[in-house]
Amino acid sequence: MTTGSETTSRLRGGTLAFAGALAALAVLLLALWFGGGTPTPSIEGLPSPGPLTRWGLPIVRLVHDVCAVATVGILVASLIAAQDAKARVALAQAAGRWAVVWTFSASLTALLTLSDFLGLPLGEAVESGVLPTFLFNIPQGQAFLIVTVLALVVSVGVLLPLGPWGRAALLVIAIVAVLPPAYAGHSASAADHNLAVSSLMLHIGAAAVWVGGLLALVLLLRDNDDLVTTVRRFSVLALCCYVAVGFSGTINAWVRLGGLEPLFTTRYGWLILAKIAALAVLGWFGWRHRSNTIAAMESGDARAPFLRLASGEIVVMLATVGLAVGLSRTAPPPAEVELTTDNTALGYVLAPFSPGGLLTEIRPDPILLLIVVGLAAAYLVGVRRLARSGGSWPVARTAAWLGGLLVLLYALTGGLAAYGPAIFSVHAVQYGLLSTLGPALLVFGAPLTLYQEINPAGRDRIDSPIGRALSHPWLALGLYAVPLLLLYLTPFFDLAQSSLAVRLILQVVMVATGFVFFATAIGEDPLPRPIVAIVRTRILALALVINALITLGLLTGGVRGADWYVWLDLVWAPNRDGDQQLGAMLALAFPALTIITLMLLLMTRWRTVRQLSSR
Repeated sequence: MTTGSETTSRLRGGTLAFAGALAALAVLLLALWFGGGTPTPSIEGLPSPGPLTRWGLPIVRLVHDVCAVATVGILVASLIAAQDAKARVALAQAAGRWAVVWTFSASLTALLTLSDFLGLPLGEAVESGVLPTFLFNIPQGQAFLIVTVLALVVSVGVLLPLGPWGRAALLVIAIVAVLPPAYAGHSASAADHNLAVSSLMLHIGAAAVWVGGLLALVLLLRDNDDLVTTVRRFSVLALCCYVAVGFSGTINAWVRLGGLEPLFTTRYGWLILAKIAALAVLGWFGWRHRSNTIAAMESGDARAPFLRLASGEIVVMLATVGLAVGLSRTAPPPAEVELTTDNTALGYVLAPFSPGGLLTEIRPDPILLLIVVGLAAAYLVGVRRLARSGGSWPVARTAAWLGGLLVLLYALTGGLAAYGPAIFSVHAVQYGLLSTLGPALLVFGAPLTLYQEINPAGRDRIDSPIGRALSHPWLALGLYAVPLLLLYLTPFFDLAQSSLAVRLILQVVMVATGFVFFATAIGEDPLPRPIVAIVRTRILALALVINALITLGLLTGGVRGADWYVWLDLVWAPNRDGDQQLGAMLALAFPALTIITLMLLLMTRWRTVRQLSSR
């Protein structure tokens, strides 16, 4: 039986949803009118998609974006909410209902985009026979096909009996599903394609977590007995997302506009100024929460002030979503950069190679930058918390962690990242650092030990079925080997070089699997599964053998990525055969030096332990 308070809560939630939807739609229509995205009269004799497509596409896209945001946010809430397991599962199932609408709106967006793309009414476009080609070969179609499939996976996945790890996996899938449209929007045609797309991906992903998370708190958790705990947890995440949204949005706007002047002289720039103003207003909301409403909830006062302020914040957020959709339908100022082969293929202009260019050329990817900076900040905060509680932490471990992050930062955003997609030997050095040296240094930072020192309950999270599986030496070795073998001994290399998304995913996977392997092999952190020194030495030796086999394959096989390099057609590029021979040796040199050093260190430790035990 529904109580009066539950009925009142639902009415308030419904009122908020209606107000937010109305604000989003009103701002969308205003942005379309201002930016020139409203339908224009058809010219006789010229193809036209008709008013249904021209009005329907932005409106359906708005529904798509709101459902995507809600799905992501509710899945976030299912992981951080201070509720029992049953209530968290119910939250995940609520996310699934939003995902169903997301799935249908994504498929309808694809059909309307086809109509707009062909300049034909929706019915004629669907019957034209072009739909399969559009979905599988055209970026706009590919993007929404991927979204449809992934949203469907989420909507079905929530029906399975999933624990926290399963819900976390669905959250990752949902976040990935919001990203493909970034490849098909204005950023895909920017002068610096990679930077524009990467910054937009970060912008969209962070906004989805932030907006959707607050939406879940206010609509679904407003009556939660321990709302203050959930709000406190979300507050930290919201601040991180706010910074990410502002940082990535600034970069994307700069790349799209090419300077400050178009910001004040074009309608596209004025709409960006409106988004900046909205972000400032949302920053004020966040400041009010931290300075007043959350503190009032923690002191035991009523939650009404928080809910009222958060409700207003959600209305502004949804209005900003409408503004973003309107901006996506507004033509940006034309790029003034001449398109060249490297600009088109690489996504950026690349100067002729020189050794000095490895130091002067940079590729500051926003996603990777924030990950590295976030890892450094989290570690230093942990060290500070430990010191405040009276504990101590070795300076050498902090230096190792920061040193590893610096190695990764250079490999991911420095000259190696700029020239890696164009020159095989540079690529070999880059991935040697990403898969071996960088992760090994991170392991010597002992982050799991630090985590357990500041959070004693964290031991149970590490000593979990997944933790025990990952610390199995042979599985860890397999995780290290598979990405390397896949990259260098299969046709996957071409895709990894030519696709920004694949390259980003592969780089993250390389670092993650390298960390798992070296954490198992070195044993700097206490792991759920005890491993004797001889087994550690053996898996290191086998890792060295795997790298040697890869080098042998590169030396004796044909040119990797031949089609990619032909398409790139850089006049200053080195001889591809000779460069691959050099790259093959470098691909072995960096991992070999690292692994041999670690083997010597392990043997020295083993000998020392045996000498002490014999006394």
